Amino acid sequence: MVKFLLILQSPFLWAHKSKAVNHFFQVLDKIIASINKNVAVIGLALGVIITAANVSVRYIATFYPDIGSLTWAEEVSRYCFLWSAFFGAAYGFRKGVHISVTTLIEMFPPAFAKACVLFAHILNSIFLGYMFYASVEVCILNREMGYMSEALHSVPLYFFLLCLPISFLGATYRSIEKIYEISWTDSKYVVKNAEAEMIHDMVVKD
Repeated sequence: MVKFLLILQSPFLWAHKSKAVNHFFQVLDKIIASINKNVAVIGLALGVIITAANVSVRYIATFYPDIGSLTWAEEVSRYCFLWSAFFGAAYGFRKGVHISVTTLIEMFPPAFAKACVLFAHILNSIFLGYMFYASVEVCILNREMGYMSEALHSVPLYFFLLCLPISFLGATYRSIEKIYEISWTDSKYVVKNAEAEMIHDMVVKD
């Protein structure tokens, strides 16, 4: 049994010590983080700009009724905020800024505290993975049903909903990555590292 476990462990040990594999995942992590951050920022900026423009046009329309309003602005701005929220949340998993309370696990023995943190991340990964699957099903269903945007009639509705599977996939990847990181961390440093990472990432901007 011990020999079987050692054989099973060998590819993970090789991947953990391989500079090429580590470099690949470092690059992948930066790409995913960059996409999440940029989409969140651009989505928020576009949502604010479109909303402000629509309000301005409606105000001017009170004096010049023929101008009307931007009929598409409300729906498009809503989806911009949706993309920004979900990609921002996915980025939050990388930065470790989601709400968490470590007061209780700090009282546990290091090994048990590590097990609790790992268990929490495993449950989190399962939930995010299921949400990714469910959001893909939602997009497929909307595509098969032929639903179109209410304001932009030529644009399929599932196009706007693609933010769901993409953001949940990124969040799932980051959650699984945390499981890997914690697995290789010494028990006595798990809680301290989590707190230090949270403080560092809230102060240092990338």
